[in-house]
Amino acid sequence: LPVIPLGIHTQDFEWSDAQKSKARQLIGADDNTLVVLFMGRLSFHAKAHPLAMYQALQIAAQTVKVSGEKIKLIECGWHANEFIEKAYQEAARQACPSVQVITLDGRLASARETAWAGADVFCSLSDNIQETFGIVPIEAMAAGLPVVVADWDGYKDTVRHGVDGFRIS
Repeated sequence: LPVIPLGIHTQDFEWSDAQKSKARQLIGADDNTLVVLFMGRLSFHAKAHPLAMYQALQIAAQTVKVSGEKIKLIECGWHANEFIEKAYQEAARQACPSVQVITLDGRLASARETAWAGADVFCSLSDNIQETFGIVPIEAMAAGLPVVVADWDGYKDTVRHGVDGFRIS
């Protein structure tokens, strides 16, 4: 069957320099900070296990540390319960101690706006068959962000490797 993609309003993802600056102030990101954004459900079993992203960001943080740059990860979404929230926090603490991880409540429009406007790169390494299309990478592209996604399921329909972003196996 043909794939009929969901649509987005691209103007909803256009940010002025002032909006970007304000968002970066809110998350404490200066000019030497690379802000990576994951947007979506914060669920090990229903979206994406964050370990691969955490490990990659830890390697990147160790690499840029020499030049004085820092990496922040914004996880903008929601946890199903307190147990999962604490598991995410512990996983980040262990796997990417050199990366500051900020969690914003993705159910709030203001939090989503801060995340989109403040980010430099979008990353989603979904490993779940529930990701049948992948609207969030399209939103990231509309926001003008470089996109790094898993070479998986629906993301193959929305991100052409080396053209729209990078698909990682």
